[in-house]
Amino acid sequence: MSKSAIDKVADYFKEDYNCCQSVLISLLEQQDALFEEAPFIGAGFGGGIIGRGEICGAVSGAIMAIGVLTGKTVKETVEHKEATKKIVSKFLEKFGATDCNDLLEIDENDPDARQKAADRGVFREKCPEFVKTAVQLVLELLQE
Repeated sequence: MSKSAIDKVADYFKEDYNCCQSVLISLLEQQDALFEEAPFIGAGFGGGIIGRGEICGAVSGAIMAIGVLTGKTVKETVEHKEATKKIVSKFLEKFGATDCNDLLEIDENDPDARQKAADRGVFREKCPEFVKTAVQLVLELLQE
């Protein structure tokens, strides 16, 4: 039996893809919509947009995937916006934040704080839950 997108997202994250790339790739792959450039599109969104601690890459990847999977025409853009609102709201409801700095309780802009967090395993412990949840939220939304 093949792995689900939720299982695969954790594997991708462990394989050195960032949170955004992991979510985007696993969702597009599951929906037979993966294209060659997808990993490159998500490359700058890890660490809350290139390590700035802003919006979590898992959320960004979920929004990108929803866009690819639902937002192809002007009419569908309305559906895409509503889907995006739902994803962000549900992620916020579960974790209390959408920004990396708040989710991880560190200042990603401070290299020393980032290194200390890495040494303590903060990213390894917390980020897999964020990417799995983002994938789960998108899959649930696609089934509505």
